[in-house]
Amino acid sequence: MNLHPYRLLPLVLALLAACQNTVISRPSGVALPAAFDHAQSARNSADIAQWWRQWRDPVLDALIERGLRQNYDIAIAHSRLEEARAVARLAQADLGPKAGASATFMRMDARIDNPLDDRARDALGRYPQAAALNQDHFTLEGSSLSGGLNAAWEPDIFGQKRSDADAARYAALGAQEQAYGAQLLVAGDIATHYLQARAAQSRQRAAERSIAVLKRLTDYVQSRFQAGHLSAYEVEQARAQLSAAQARESTLTAEYAAHVRAIAVLTGHVPQVFHLAESHSDLLDKLPEAPGGHTPQGMVERRPDIRAAAAQVQAYAAKLASARADLLPRFSISFLGQGMIGIDGERSLSGWSSLLSVGLQVPLLTNGRIQANIDAADARLKTALLQYDRALLQALAEVDTAYHNQNALVQQNALLVQAHRQTDKQAADAEKLFRYGGKTLDNVLTARLHEIQAQENLIAAQLARAQTLVGLYKALGGGWQGVAGE
Repeated sequence: MNLHPYRLLPLVLALLAACQNTVISRPSGVALPAAFDHAQSARNSADIAQWWRQWRDPVLDALIERGLRQNYDIAIAHSRLEEARAVARLAQADLGPKAGASATFMRMDARIDNPLDDRARDALGRYPQAAALNQDHFTLEGSSLSGGLNAAWEPDIFGQKRSDADAARYAALGAQEQAYGAQLLVAGDIATHYLQARAAQSRQRAAERSIAVLKRLTDYVQSRFQAGHLSAYEVEQARAQLSAAQARESTLTAEYAAHVRAIAVLTGHVPQVFHLAESHSDLLDKLPEAPGGHTPQGMVERRPDIRAAAAQVQAYAAKLASARADLLPRFSISFLGQGMIGIDGERSLSGWSSLLSVGLQVPLLTNGRIQANIDAADARLKTALLQYDRALLQALAEVDTAYHNQNALVQQNALLVQAHRQTDKQAADAEKLFRYGGKTLDNVLTARLHEIQAQENLIAAQLARAQTLVGLYKALGGGWQGVAGE
């Protein structure tokens, strides 16, 4: 029995109702804990979308917000996102039919020699209807215009194209998360370099105080040496301490400048013309408490790298579904319509033709190509899932480590604040005793050096706590929501 192609349309349309993508589920092997081990003491706000605003430093706020707008790493990530979205739209467009139109204009002007011999021409010349065949040549002239329509569609009955579109869509989602991750890292890097620059300034001021005290101590020891009360050993020892302090000060200047240049690059400034604005906020001395109220589930839902890894798993699952669909039949529908109109000439032709075809393709002999492609796609999916689980475990460890270190550093800072106060009081007491003859000047200056060293220890501990706090914000996934509309 022969079926006209047009009669196959209802059957094909009925099959389209079954079109769907194959869903492949691969759950994670990591069981999330209910809470973080060391987050119980955190009591600060759980809102970490723009965590830097809690630090009450307008200079830092302006730098991070500019960085989120002008940073080149973020711009590159957004450019890659646009590419991934275009690829996703391309894959989605492949689900529908394709149609096109064509038009051709032809002009013919030909001179053809008569191939008949003289006897044939004479014989044909006796008949009026064939008199034209008695000529030595023929002239063909005329113009025509032809056009046509063509359409093709491969119905996605078993979901292969839908799986390809899903893979591209998840790849675009992964690119979006990478753009968010770039924002998170840029905000954290700007804050880290800013903290280090401010710490370098504080250490520089402490170094200047230390140099001033050591100069006084050197002059005092030199005077005592000249009076015969001390040996040259004590003089050289004081000079060595002064030289070491001056050397530290010079490296602090270079350290500060390096952090300022890093901030310039992160915020899209030319380093040679960028200057860090002065701040009236004592940032290191007034750090906020660690954010509380966060759970492992919330971290998973917020961290861009975890979300990107999850999107990658979904993309590879869709690619595996597409590879498995190669084992199934594929259908195609094609239509071709062609028309021609003669514009001039004595024998102009015109007409219309059309062709509708429905095709079926079934894989028979592939020499294992399809199965090898399925195995490769399955292995890629397993790798992506393992990478997701690894990233999840690392994230859980990062958060608890940051909380743990933050708790320890808070206690350390409190003890170092107390130590600095005690050494400052000792230095003040030594000065009083010196005025009343109870201490010598070297005792006073040495006590002041101990106070300055305690201050430097406190600055280092404050910087460590601040950096750990930034790391905690990053580990929890805060900071990428800093741009309006994201």
